[in-house]
Amino acid sequence: MGIKLTIDSSEINKEVNRIAGFKLKAQDIVSVAPAIRLLIQEDVDTRFNSAPLTEVGGEVYGGVQWRSLSESYLVQNPRRFGGQILRDTGELQQSLTAEGHPYGVFNATESEIVFGTALVKASRLQRDRPFIFWHPILLEKIANYLVNWVQS
Repeated sequence: MGIKLTIDSSEINKEVNRIAGFKLKAQDIVSVAPAIRLLIQEDVDTRFNSAPLTEVGGEVYGGVQWRSLSESYLVQNPRRFGGQILRDTGELQQSLTAEGHPYGVFNATESEIVFGTALVKASRLQRDRPFIFWHPILLEKIANYLVNWVQS
Protein backbone atom coordinates (compact mmCIF):
# COMPACT_ATOMS: atom_id res chain seq x y z
CA MET A 1 0.00 0.00 0.00
CA GLY A 2 1.27 3.48 -0.81
CA ILE A 3 0.76 6.90 0.68
CA LYS A 4 -2.31 8.87 -0.14
CA LEU A 5 -2.16 12.65 0.00
CA THR A 6 -5.40 14.60 0.05
CA ILE A 7 -5.34 18.35 -0.39
CA ASP A 8 -8.27 20.28 0.94
CA SER A 9 -8.45 23.23 -1.44
CA SER A 10 -10.87 25.10 0.84
CA GLU A 11 -8.00 25.81 3.28
CA ILE A 12 -5.79 27.03 0.46
CA ASN A 13 -8.61 29.24 -0.82
CA LYS A 14 -9.08 30.70 2.67
CA GLU A 15 -5.40 31.67 2.79
CA VAL A 16 -5.48 33.10 -0.72
CA ASN A 17 -8.49 35.22 0.24
CA ARG A 18 -6.77 36.31 3.47
CA ILE A 19 -3.65 37.37 1.54
CA ALA A 20 -5.79 39.21 -1.02
CA GLY A 21 -7.44 41.07 1.85
CA PHE A 22 -4.01 42.14 3.15
CA LYS A 23 -3.10 43.39 -0.31
CA LEU A 24 -6.31 45.39 -0.67
CA LYS A 25 -5.92 46.87 2.79
CA ALA A 26 -2.27 47.79 2.21
CA GLN A 27 -3.12 49.57 -1.05
CA ASP A 28 -4.91 52.35 0.81
CA ILE A 29 -2.88 53.86 3.65
CA VAL A 30 -5.14 56.88 4.21
CA SER A 31 -6.81 55.31 7.24
CA VAL A 32 -3.48 54.55 8.92
CA ALA A 33 -1.88 57.92 8.07
CA PRO A 34 -2.88 59.70 11.32
CA ALA A 35 -1.18 57.00 13.39
CA ILE A 36 1.96 57.18 11.25
CA ARG A 37 1.90 60.95 11.63
CA LEU A 38 1.90 60.52 15.42
CA LEU A 39 4.89 58.16 15.20
CA ILE A 40 6.81 60.70 13.10
CA GLN A 41 5.81 63.57 15.40
CA GLU A 42 7.00 61.60 18.42
CA ASP A 43 10.28 60.94 16.62
CA VAL A 44 10.76 64.64 15.83
CA ASP A 45 9.86 65.67 19.40
CA THR A 46 12.40 63.21 20.80
CA ARG A 47 15.05 64.61 18.46
CA PHE A 48 14.40 68.23 19.42
CA ASN A 49 14.10 67.44 23.13
CA SER A 50 17.52 65.77 23.08
CA ALA A 51 19.18 68.41 20.88
CA PRO A 52 22.82 69.09 21.79
CA LEU A 53 24.07 72.36 23.24
CA THR A 54 24.66 75.17 20.76
CA GLU A 55 28.36 75.50 21.52
CA VAL A 56 29.32 71.81 21.27
CA GLY A 57 26.91 70.10 18.85
CA GLY A 58 26.63 66.33 18.80
CA GLU A 59 24.55 63.38 17.76
CA VAL A 60 20.77 63.68 17.83
CA TYR A 61 18.20 60.93 18.21
CA GLY A 62 18.33 58.87 15.03
CA GLY A 63 22.10 59.02 14.65
CA VAL A 64 22.69 62.27 12.73
CA GLN A 65 25.33 64.78 13.83
CA TRP A 66 24.35 68.39 14.39
CA ARG A 67 27.40 70.60 14.31
CA SER A 68 27.75 73.36 16.88
CA LEU A 69 26.73 76.90 16.10
CA SER A 70 29.68 78.96 14.96
CA GLU A 71 31.52 81.10 17.46
CA SER A 72 30.79 84.22 15.39
CA TYR A 73 27.05 83.42 15.41
CA LEU A 74 27.07 82.91 19.17
CA VAL A 75 28.91 86.23 19.64
CA GLN A 76 26.26 87.99 17.51
CA ASN A 77 23.44 86.10 19.28
CA PRO A 78 24.56 85.71 22.91
CA ARG A 79 21.09 84.60 24.03
CA ARG A 80 21.74 81.35 22.12
CA PHE A 81 24.83 80.48 24.19
CA GLY A 82 24.11 77.52 26.47
CA GLY A 83 20.86 76.68 24.68
CA GLN A 84 20.00 73.75 22.47
CA ILE A 85 20.48 73.69 18.71
CA LEU A 86 17.27 74.48 16.73
CA ARG A 87 15.34 75.17 19.95
CA ASP A 88 15.67 78.93 20.39
CA THR A 89 12.05 79.87 19.66
CA GLY A 90 10.35 76.49 19.34
CA GLU A 91 8.76 77.61 16.08
CA LEU A 92 10.33 74.87 13.94
CA GLN A 93 9.48 72.05 16.34
CA GLN A 94 5.93 73.30 16.81
CA SER A 95 5.38 73.58 13.07
CA LEU A 96 6.19 69.88 12.84
CA THR A 97 4.43 68.56 15.93
CA ALA A 98 1.65 70.91 17.06
CA GLU A 99 -1.76 69.83 15.79
CA GLY A 100 -3.25 72.46 13.50
CA HIS A 101 -0.10 74.61 13.33
CA PRO A 102 -0.44 77.00 10.35
CA TYR A 103 2.93 75.89 8.91
CA GLY A 104 2.42 72.18 9.52
CA VAL A 105 2.29 70.04 6.39
CA PHE A 106 0.46 66.74 6.41
CA ASN A 107 -1.31 65.05 3.54
CA ALA A 108 -2.22 61.44 2.88
CA THR A 109 -3.33 59.70 -0.29
CA GLU A 110 -3.83 56.02 -1.06
CA SER A 111 -0.10 55.56 -1.61
CA GLU A 112 1.73 58.49 -0.01
CA ILE A 113 2.04 60.35 3.25
CA VAL A 114 3.59 63.82 3.22
CA PHE A 115 4.83 65.23 6.52
CA GLY A 116 6.80 68.41 7.09
CA THR A 117 6.69 72.14 7.57
CA ALA A 118 6.12 75.13 5.32
CA LEU A 119 8.40 77.44 7.32
CA VAL A 120 10.62 79.28 4.86
CA LYS A 121 13.77 78.72 6.94
CA ALA A 122 13.10 74.98 7.29
CA SER A 123 14.78 73.86 4.06
CA ARG A 124 18.04 75.62 5.01
CA LEU A 125 17.89 74.24 8.54
CA GLN A 126 17.14 70.73 7.21
CA ARG A 127 20.16 70.95 4.91
CA ASP A 128 22.49 72.13 7.69
CA ARG A 129 21.14 69.97 10.52
CA PRO A 130 18.64 67.33 9.35
CA PHE A 131 15.66 67.20 11.70
CA ILE A 132 13.36 64.96 9.61
CA PHE A 133 14.92 61.76 8.33
CA TRP A 134 14.45 58.01 8.19
CA HIS A 135 16.45 55.95 10.63
CA PRO A 136 16.23 52.30 11.74
CA ILE A 137 14.26 52.91 14.95
CA LEU A 138 11.57 54.99 13.21
CA LEU A 139 11.36 52.59 10.28
CA GLU A 140 10.93 49.66 12.67
CA LYS A 141 8.17 51.43 14.62
CA ILE A 142 6.26 52.24 11.44
CA ALA A 143 6.81 48.77 9.96
CA ASN A 144 5.54 47.11 13.16
CA TYR A 145 2.50 49.35 13.20
CA LEU A 146 1.74 48.57 9.56
CA VAL A 147 2.14 44.81 10.04
CA ASN A 148 -0.27 44.89 12.97
CA TRP A 149 -2.69 47.07 10.99
CA VAL A 150 -2.65 44.82 7.93
CA GLN A 151 -3.16 41.73 10.08
CA SER A 152 -6.05 43.20 12.05
